[in-house]
Amino acid sequence: MFMEKLVRETERLSLICSMLDTMRRADKDRNARGWTSPIGLLKITRSCAMISELGTSIAKAGYRECDRATLEEIQRETRQVLYSLHAQVAD
Repeated sequence: MFMEKLVRETERLSLICSMLDTMRRADKDRNARGWTSPIGLLKITRSCAMISELGTSIAKAGYRECDRATLEEIQRETRQVLYSLHAQVAD
């Protein structure tokens, strides 16, 4: 149950980030569009928060649905998205 939701949310975040790269490349001035808006930031942050919440739920359930290494890698990648987002906004 949690794992299915985690996979869906991870795929959703992946699509958002892929769209980010597409928009960045498409802009002739090399400025990202869309994701820097309050709504875009909210969508990415919300997705990362949901992934974190689902990961915590899986860990509390004793990793029955997912092995620990896989879950840690998903969490690490999610944190990296947030760090990258923070760095882009700070620049």
